[in-house]
Amino acid sequence: MRVIKSDTGFLFFEKIFKQLMANQSDLVVWQFSPDSGKRHISSSRLNAFHMESGKLHFEVDKNNNVVTSLPFYCFAEDGLVIFKTEIQSVSGANISVNLPEEIKVLEDKEVIFIKGSIGEDIAKPWKTKRIDTSPVNKIGSTHDVMRVKSMAQRSNRDQQLLKSEFGLTVDEEDKLYADQRAAPRARPKDDKWVRLVKGVSETPLPYKLFDLSQGGMGFVSFDETEFPKGSDIRVVGFNDFELDDPLFGQIMSIRPIDGVLSEFKIGVKFSEGQS
Repeated sequence: MRVIKSDTGFLFFEKIFKQLMANQSDLVVWQFSPDSGKRHISSSRLNAFHMESGKLHFEVDKNNNVVTSLPFYCFAEDGLVIFKTEIQSVSGANISVNLPEEIKVLEDKEVIFIKGSIGEDIAKPWKTKRIDTSPVNKIGSTHDVMRVKSMAQRSNRDQQLLKSEFGLTVDEEDKLYADQRAAPRARPKDDKWVRLVKGVSETPLPYKLFDLSQGGMGFVSFDETEFPKGSDIRVVGFNDFELDDPLFGQIMSIRPIDGVLSEFKIGVKFSEGQS
């Protein structure tokens, strides 16, 4: 058995989660009942992962009774890996958990033991494919994870949030404001904040949201030079909601909001293919 710790195997973790998502791998998850000692087992899949915040998002059988206070175990059928973690939140069939402290890469004989321990009452046959655990390149790994995703490719929780927040669709916006470079967008009814990452920074920062649509957004900055035109940003959340996958955009305009040049509206155009 090979044990990979999160503090030393961060890139390995990222590679594992990327592969499980790319292959839409079948997973087996379970919890132990503290009263009976029985295992509540369910088929599952990884919907999204967010290395910066240390969260994984799973989808499980709707009939599975998840207990948030109990440890959460996961075995990857598409690869001999197993880990234990803690649940953050449960919403219907969607479960958010912490990044595990370690991942164990098993040998075939150990898989047979685990299979016998938890039983075979799962939806699909077990597999024993090897996940590639060769060294990874940080630049290439980041590039692969940070890719544009369409709305259909996003997790259910991302889709619900974005569809409720967006105003006009891209097509509607293009038709309505075809002759205007600075198309007005839907203004938030209440004060809302967008959290974004700029440049090569990995630290999300909050900014007041000015307007938002499927085609882009505007947010408020107190520094006219903070976001140069043409620079790239990643939107990672709104208010307390953390997106499973970021929205990518480019700074298109910088305009003063008030007469004394103390606040500036930063206009962003979202990258194509995200609607």
